Amino acid sequence: MKIANINRILYFTLIVFLLSPDNYLLAKSSLDTQINKVEEKPFLNSLLFTQEINSTNFTKVSIEENKELAIFAAKNNDIQNAALYAENYIKYSGHTEFIDSGYFDHFFDDEIFIDLRNTYSIDFNLINLFYLFSAIVGFFITTILIVKKNQDLASKLLVSGFVLINSLFIFHIFLFFTKLQFRVPHILYMSALSVYLYGPLVYFYFKRVTLNYKFKKIDLLHLLPTLFIFIFMFPIFIMSGSEKLKIMLDVGVINKEPYLNYIVITKFISLVVYGYLILKVYLSSKTKMANYSLSVQKWFKMLVIFTEVYVISYVVYGLTLIGVIPKIDFLFSFQIILMASMVLYIGYSSFLSPSLLSNKSSEQKIKYKKSGLTIKFSEELKDKLIYLLEEEKIYRMNNVNLNYLSERLGTSRHNTSQIINEHFNLNFFELINKYRINEASEILKMDTNNNLNIIDVAYEVGFNNKVTFNKSFKKFLDTTPSRYILTLRS
Repeated sequence: MKIANINRILYFTLIVFLLSPDNYLLAKSSLDTQINKVEEKPFLNSLLFTQEINSTNFTKVSIEENKELAIFAAKNNDIQNAALYAENYIKYSGHTEFIDSGYFDHFFDDEIFIDLRNTYSIDFNLINLFYLFSAIVGFFITTILIVKKNQDLASKLLVSGFVLINSLFIFHIFLFFTKLQFRVPHILYMSALSVYLYGPLVYFYFKRVTLNYKFKKIDLLHLLPTLFIFIFMFPIFIMSGSEKLKIMLDVGVINKEPYLNYIVITKFISLVVYGYLILKVYLSSKTKMANYSLSVQKWFKMLVIFTEVYVISYVVYGLTLIGVIPKIDFLFSFQIILMASMVLYIGYSSFLSPSLLSNKSSEQKIKYKKSGLTIKFSEELKDKLIYLLEEEKIYRMNNVNLNYLSERLGTSRHNTSQIINEHFNLNFFELINKYRINEASEILKMDTNNNLNIIDVAYEVGFNNKVTFNKSFKKFLDTTPSRYILTLRS
């Protein structure tokens, strides 16, 4: 035993005897036990009593010695040193599961060990399971969208790509919050490569669907930020798993803060720029979108709202992440929950409504490529059709069909169908039913005394039965006739 330790023990004995002679025998018994422990582990006891080792001079002790020190301190109820050496061992060995070992069970409720468990222990709670669920659903929807046929390829790839990168980010967040990231260190900055793709994917999807945009070589410039960040992050990407784990545990030679701040700030700038461009495209194409069904119009509107709210929420998330504003759990989680909700909504809507991924103008040009209909004649027929619908209200005829409409226009069935498709983005039955539903909604609005029956209104505007009327009403107004009436009354 070292002389310094013996001196400390004798000094302590003297103080106890002077202050309380009656407790001398009790103190002596306790010291005898302590001396026995010292003799069993002279090296460990020396470190614990002299406090020569801490996180700043870790190199004096090997990794395994820190583990032994933590266990030894825990057995002797030395909470401070048990926590100190346990964290040292975890950081330099990467064995985060050590904090959950039985050695520290009697410290379970201690604040120091609560903090350590919050930092290193695996945590499965409801919100983390929601993240996992959203990510898995996103991966599934991405696969379904890619293999689904009869959709515009460009629109399909843009939407599925957007769902995929969001799903990857959510999965990354799940690994981060559950502390599973320490078990799979190669996920470090896993989602960094996609931070500049969020905006372009939604932006070009809007242009493709609403403006029939055709991609050009110059559009590849939008991928330059992604190329830059790949080069910027390449030194980290090629590191081994153990090196990446050290960075995660803040014991690596590379400081992760500059990388984190760079990603957060530049992603924010990217989102703001594309958020503005998306809103601009949406507002400029509102007139053209009036020809789409209300469900499609609602889809575009919701997508814009999600995008703009996401930009704002990312500001809060980013500022919290880099420490500019204090971390508030609700605000920190809101951005992730919003992203997960957006993935689920986009995936669900685009999966159930193939028209959301179709480029009707492009499809129509292919379909009518060999048509002899000139632009001038097409415009003349469109004007005649609008007159028949709005002035003569031929849609009220319950037996109206494409042949009859073609005769009234003085042209062929093929030309009539082409006019409806190209100018209204609808087929014949959708066009007729859209006008019928528009009039039905106006009739119901004017019925302030609630004297009309729904079936009477359906017959009046041209429907043959209530089932078809209800189905069309739901499609164009996104509600049932009964609920629509209740809304009017309220």
